[in-house]
Amino acid sequence: EATMTRYHAALNKLECLVIRRLFELQKLLMSGTGKHFLVVIDFILLLNLGYKLRQQISKGLQQWSEAIRNAITRYNTQARLINRPMVTWKDIAEYSFLGEFDLLHNAHLDIRECDWTKPAYREATLKYFKLCRAKEEITHLNVEICRLHTLIHDEAISVANVINKLQQSNRMLAQELHWQYCSHLAINAIHINCLDRIKSCPDFSG
Repeated sequence: EATMTRYHAALNKLECLVIRRLFELQKLLMSGTGKHFLVVIDFILLLNLGYKLRQQISKGLQQWSEAIRNAITRYNTQARLINRPMVTWKDIAEYSFLGEFDLLHNAHLDIRECDWTKPAYREATLKYFKLCRAKEEITHLNVEICRLHTLIHDEAISVANVINKLQQSNRMLAQELHWQYCSHLAINAIHINCLDRIKSCPDFSG
């Protein structure tokens, strides 16, 4: 436990220094005024001169990155004790943007070792939650089946009463409503048949 604590402390320190260095580099590259602009132009021209000159620039950066090198040494000392990957100055010097910074891969928790990353565990978890939701859905369906059956029954009675009243006041409207509702009754008959089949199932608990 003490070894892991020292490892985490060394890793955090190294991460902090590297991120600060990357921010400083980005600030330099994004600046467009004053002497920093001239530095950017010179920097771009130097990059175009080839690999060897870029290596010289890297060596120049090392002169003001003593803190990072010391942090690398402390990190590697702790990483060696717990069999974690070690880093070199070359690895750090090659970082130019935050998007390239992958040192966090060796952070406090390796998610690749978690149970939820394994396909078998994920599949079992998925089936478990589906089973839980299925039980909840059965409870909801028991209520909805009864409600739908009652709605169809009450609607048929209500429409029949309206048609009977219209027979005395407006026969043509009553006749049209009757024909229109006949197709609706045919659809409701299909629904009633399905509901009756569901209710006749041995596992129906509504």
